[in-house]
Amino acid sequence: MPQNRRVLEPAALLAGPRGRRLCLELAGLAADAVATESCGTGQDSGGFGSARFYAAYNRDPDRGTSTVLFGPGAEQPVPNPTAQDVAALLEAVPLPTLTESLLLEALSSTVNSARYWQEPDGDDVLAATPAMRRALHRFAQQLADSPLTHWWTSPLEPAAQWNAAFVADPPRPPAPKGNTAETLTQWRLETPQDEANAVRERPSDPTSNWSGDWWSRPPWALPTSTRMMHGTELGPVRLGPVGLWLVEDGFGEDEAVLEALIPPAKARIYEIDSPEDWARLCREHSLEVTASKRQDWYRTTGRNGKWLMPDWSMLKEKYDAVHLTMGGYLTTAGREITIDEKYSSVLAGWDPDATYWLCEVPADAPSRQTWRQDPDGLSWAPQGDRPRCRTAPERGQWIYNVQGYRVSEVTTVLGHGEELWQRASKDVLTWKVKTRSGFSVDTPGPVVEGQNVNVTASLLGVKVVEPVQVVAVVDTPDRSGFAYSTLPGHPVSGEEAFIVHRDGDAVHLSIRSLTRAAPQQPWHGLFPVLLMVQKLVRWRYFRALR
Repeated sequence: MPQNRRVLEPAALLAGPRGRRLCLELAGLAADAVATESCGTGQDSGGFGSARFYAAYNRDPDRGTSTVLFGPGAEQPVPNPTAQDVAALLEAVPLPTLTESLLLEALSSTVNSARYWQEPDGDDVLAATPAMRRALHRFAQQLADSPLTHWWTSPLEPAAQWNAAFVADPPRPPAPKGNTAETLTQWRLETPQDEANAVRERPSDPTSNWSGDWWSRPPWALPTSTRMMHGTELGPVRLGPVGLWLVEDGFGEDEAVLEALIPPAKARIYEIDSPEDWARLCREHSLEVTASKRQDWYRTTGRNGKWLMPDWSMLKEKYDAVHLTMGGYLTTAGREITIDEKYSSVLAGWDPDATYWLCEVPADAPSRQTWRQDPDGLSWAPQGDRPRCRTAPERGQWIYNVQGYRVSEVTTVLGHGEELWQRASKDVLTWKVKTRSGFSVDTPGPVVEGQNVNVTASLLGVKVVEPVQVVAVVDTPDRSGFAYSTLPGHPVSGEEAFIVHRDGDAVHLSIRSLTRAAPQQPWHGLFPVLLMVQKLVRWRYFRALR
């Protein structure tokens, strides 16, 4: 039960499926940054990103079913780069500058892609190849050496534990009522019964099409908590609990109620910081779950054998809580963990840095607060705080420099005179800068701050819906315009502002943008192409208000 911070080892990161995926996601973000900087310079900025995309697609077990290619060229033969090809291209990708936001983005993609009820996806399969492990080692080393990751192997901080209860739409069934002792007792009755039912009803063939409760974490009705994160990238700020950001198998909620928990003094905490820590816990008290987990855990690990998981009802006699460190998650989750010569186990369904409390833990009622996610999905803030506008259309001078974004500001002279000013300043606030440039919007009215709008574009012959939220509107005697932030599903991630302003008799249009690759495919792999399309569309904007 380690209490001091363990050093994060690159080899341990690359031994775990989630650790490898984190290194791959970090490499992808680094390649995106190169693509952003080199787009339009003639450099092959998309080499690694494209090769990774096709290599992962060809290795994905769902290829051709739930994972498909679409659009122009989809009927052509798909490139099939080898893992060695991808690794060679990765060698040319420079290490990124690590920041809090970059790490959170990579971690979020890593956690979101965990799936212990089916085979690893194509990216996980690719990252597990020997060639890619070797190529990813320098990214693992960078993570291990960074001061920003020191807390990943730190023990629980009892004074900084927060519970995050997501607000679902529509609401999900509430957790069963009762204290922790009752919850654990009920779990202890149900788990062996589920195993007995599985022995009776399920085939012993691990490849058969069965699934069930694939997780091995404690009962979900127990109190849970994660630490509050504090960022310094844009000045001192609370980023929110880890549990807001990193959720396995989540539902995409954008609202949560937070409460600080009050752990007991001198709480007995078991720390899971490595696969051996999980194995030790299973050896102390365990239940056999071979029949009920066989098919799911075979799919995720490839092992056909007997399985155990911890008996949480017995462990509560020795421990008040069990904490999974970030390092423990990255090195342990989703892999086969040998318990003895007969049994193995899998840590599954447990979010990073989460603590499950096996005792009663009251909440600090005055700390209760509601947080909401920003429209771009990249930050959380207390409810009531306005969505943060980054492109500042109300200001004449704009300076913005955050790692990972392509920053652009371009200005053109529309013309001169009061008549042009009156027309252009009104047109920009009724979406005409978009509709006269080949887009359509699903609102007939003027731009309104806080408004969610679907903008539809035709990209490479395919209709693409671009969901956005208006985050700022300016309407003054000399400046008129708005800014919107992208919402999930948009081909890129970031913000864009359109500002009509005048200097004396001259009327100008300025376009500001912050752009980076969207997290979802196929748009993530098409980011270099989208940047070129963005440049083309910008010239349409300049003509739209003349």
